[in-house]
Amino acid sequence: MGSGNNQDSLTAAYIDQTAVIRVEGRGSFRNAPPMKQFIHQVVESKSIDRILIDMSDCCGMDSTFMGVLAGLSYFIKDKPGVSLKLINLSEKNRNLLVTLGVDRVVDYSLSATAGEESLVAGQDKKLQPLEADFADKLETAKATLEAHETLVNVNPENEGRFKSVLELLQSDVRNLSHP
Repeated sequence: MGSGNNQDSLTAAYIDQTAVIRVEGRGSFRNAPPMKQFIHQVVESKSIDRILIDMSDCCGMDSTFMGVLAGLSYFIKDKPGVSLKLINLSEKNRNLLVTLGVDRVVDYSLSATAGEESLVAGQDKKLQPLEADFADKLETAKATLEAHETLVNVNPENEGRFKSVLELLQSDVRNLSHP
């Protein structure tokens, strides 16, 4: 189980009104922003029925990644006819979602249906890397802050867990907004 940056990656493809994202390594603050950007772009610009996030090669998730997942779930709920689902979720990752209450708002499955597996397998050759752009530090800080605020909205107990993180991120956003 590595958390090295070279091992953590996201790949994505869109075909036949389905977007597939594969998480390899850890789902983290590094790869959550490009996942969010890809999903927003696909939903806003293409005809889409579903988004499948394949977690079979995901060894863990940090709070930013889970907050972005929760935020995406809220975003998708406002889009009639579109679904978002985590598939092939490990028991460990399910427990992480439960700990922060994200399991209440994100649709997931510990396995995938035959149809979902077929869609994922059919997009293997089309998967392209989703790269993070950390050049804009303000946008990165805002995305991380928003993810943690979403976690507090999902489960008020998270406020105590992330109080110092929220304060630090709010300070970062203020300082980067007014250098």
